[in-house]
Amino acid sequence: MSKRQRLLFVVAAIAIGAIAAAVYSRENPPAPKGVGREAAVFAADALRRARLEANGGYTLEAEKVLTRALERGPDDYDALRMLGAVYMSQHRFREAIEVGTRAMHAHPKDAWNYGVVGDAHIELGEYDAAFDAFDTMARLRPDAAAYARIAYARELRGQIDGAIASMRMAAEATGAQDPESLAWHDAQIGNLLLQKNDIDGAAREYARAEHAFPGHPFAEAGRAKVAVARGQDDDALTIYRALLAKAPTSETAIAIGDLLTRKGDAAGAEAMYARAEAIERDAWLTEARLTTNVARMLAERGVRTGEAVQLAEEAARNRKDIFTMDALAWAYYRAGRFADAEAASRQARRTGTVDRRIVAHAEVIDRSVAALSRGPDTGTRTPSSPL
Repeated sequence: MSKRQRLLFVVAAIAIGAIAAAVYSRENPPAPKGVGREAAVFAADALRRARLEANGGYTLEAEKVLTRALERGPDDYDALRMLGAVYMSQHRFREAIEVGTRAMHAHPKDAWNYGVVGDAHIELGEYDAAFDAFDTMARLRPDAAAYARIAYARELRGQIDGAIASMRMAAEATGAQDPESLAWHDAQIGNLLLQKNDIDGAAREYARAEHAFPGHPFAEAGRAKVAVARGQDDDALTIYRALLAKAPTSETAIAIGDLLTRKGDAAGAEAMYARAEAIERDAWLTEARLTTNVARMLAERGVRTGEAVQLAEEAARNRKDIFTMDALAWAYYRAGRFADAEAASRQARRTGTVDRRIVAHAEVIDRSVAALSRGPDTGTRTPSSPL
């Protein structure tokens, strides 16, 4: 989801995390009975558990419960509105838009539905539609869920200070009775501060998240990122390995692999990269086939370049978000298709993002294109990762 956990839990997890935690916070939901409201509460808790444990199986249970409720009551609004969020978590973005729009027509003043529809448009790279939906959501109900989405919209546009301000508003609007959601917001602020190289500030936010909800995976991942930024690789490895055992994500496995590479443990690093790819491919069993992340992994390492291009092109046929277009650009670059890489890179930069990976890839691609334009004698170079 990129630097977001699998878009991660990437952006889908971010969006679902904010809305599910903000609206429903019951720790132990009732057993599913097919009744819409109870089914929705059960599904919301399942989404929260999926996020915390990195286990997509929970979303399948949520879908079953909600589908059963809608079979018994096709007009059950509580079940319908939550089904859109479940589809989001499964990367079924067009279906999320369809369900969210149905719910929107049923209750046009329910801000939740605009959040679900906006989230799906974000994932598809349909940013104008997404931002319009978020504006409507904030106008109808200016709460933590709306502020978090505004924060992400600003981040996509490269407005990091504005994103931090909005995410702080989201954290302040989150009640102490919902510690998991509070920790999530605090960790997001930490991530944004890291983008500004404010390591100490980020560390404080991750500590706050850990205090609110001990063991929250986003707080733990943040602590590891701070350790890396401070040159404390052994501490980061310890944190990441514990996190991988508890809530395995491809991002965590890659982070371990990168650290092991820096330590000269090539075999250990390769095992972690293989684990990351396996995690992504396994996720296709419980979610829609999302090939962006595998394409990016292969392209970053410069391996199986043809497959990286194939997977990136497959992803780009269905979605044009900036992270997918960046993965496509880098796969093309690795394959020596510099003109195609430049075109895809322009799409990846179209929102004004300052995402470090996207910007770094773009700089390398632009230099290569410029070198080629000066003639064959100056255009030869060995592709390498800028990060």
